[in-house]
Amino acid sequence: MSKKFLFAAALTLVVAACSNRPQPAETERLVVIDVENAIGQLEELKLSQLGTTVRYVPLETGDSCFVGNNPQVQICGDHILVTFGQQCLCFDKSTGRFVNTIGHVGEDPEGYASPNFTYNESNGLFYFVREPDQLLKYDAQGRYQGRVQIPTPPARPTMYAFCDSLIAGYYLNMARSGNHNRALLLFDESGRACDSVASQLPVLPPATMQDIEAIHVWKLGLSGILLTRFSDGSVQGNITSDAIWTCDGGLRYKEEFSDTVFTLRNNRPEPVYAFHTGRWHFPAEARTQGSVSKDKLLPLSILETPQRIFFQCARNIYENNPETLNGIYDKQSGITRMGKESAALTDDVNGFLPFRPLSCSTQGEFVALVWPEDILPWLDEHPEAKKNPAIAPLLQIGEEDNPVVIIVQ
Repeated sequence: MSKKFLFAAALTLVVAACSNRPQPAETERLVVIDVENAIGQLEELKLSQLGTTVRYVPLETGDSCFVGNNPQVQICGDHILVTFGQQCLCFDKSTGRFVNTIGHVGEDPEGYASPNFTYNESNGLFYFVREPDQLLKYDAQGRYQGRVQIPTPPARPTMYAFCDSLIAGYYLNMARSGNHNRALLLFDESGRACDSVASQLPVLPPATMQDIEAIHVWKLGLSGILLTRFSDGSVQGNITSDAIWTCDGGLRYKEEFSDTVFTLRNNRPEPVYAFHTGRWHFPAEARTQGSVSKDKLLPLSILETPQRIFFQCARNIYENNPETLNGIYDKQSGITRMGKESAALTDDVNGFLPFRPLSCSTQGEFVALVWPEDILPWLDEHPEAKKNPAIAPLLQIGEEDNPVVIIVQ
């Protein structure tokens, strides 16, 4: 493969940001998260830095609601949604009681492609992708509620969020191609395209299989990276993470190779948070030059509530030993703290197992899952903990039971 990557043009695009460049007055709202200084003094991150109220919700166990491997969990209104394999299970948030299965994977008229969903707070419905270009709607009782046509071409977006009456579709880096450079597509429930937002980054040209020397897949905390190495020595990383979400009633998004979080105002992007990495800054040319990316730090996953931002960064993402770090930004104090992702968050509230957040809700709750195989040995090693009323829901857990959801607020 020839050197197709025009780095000078890339830098120009990043700076110019075409017609969507924020105006000077808008940038005054920008909040800088000081990663550079925080990474110079890594510390033990604690659960109380996210919240002080901790609740344990054992999920009901049964033949129709058994949770499988590698589950994801989200809180949606009064429900806990757990997805894994081809299943999407709904549980009551207060009691952990199983409510029902929501929809199904299939090719029939009401079947979707994957149990991964997007929740719409305004109508309480769950939206699932149906290939090639539709979203299927279900309510919390598992009843089918119709479909939305996604405007195409170009190909459909990768993930979705809701902004007022509009649906926002985000294109991951790997979903863009030479015929468009969108970051966002805005459309309504009737399937009408209303607007789009250009990416701040240039499109990377496609390559043929003959150009590829090797492909690697790595897990980086809550994110993943598909790394392609080419025969001419260049590289290309495709990062998968939740790049679009809502908070405080606004829509947020962050492009994969960017250090800035944008919010939409009047369908135009305005920078709201910037991760200041200083001397560890991941430059534009590092996207395709592995040597340039060495020791550089790239912000990846973000979980934002009205009070806190939990985020993860990784350095040496193109090396064989990438390192992932956790960070917590307190919106009220403006303090940024960082620690090693491998250590998770020490539970200084109840002294329980380390906390590893998987998601957060718009109500300000951080959510994690813990399995009986981890809970039971811990209880045996800490018999004094059984006197703590907060731990009481864990005392009835059996070896074959479903996981327990931990909710921190």
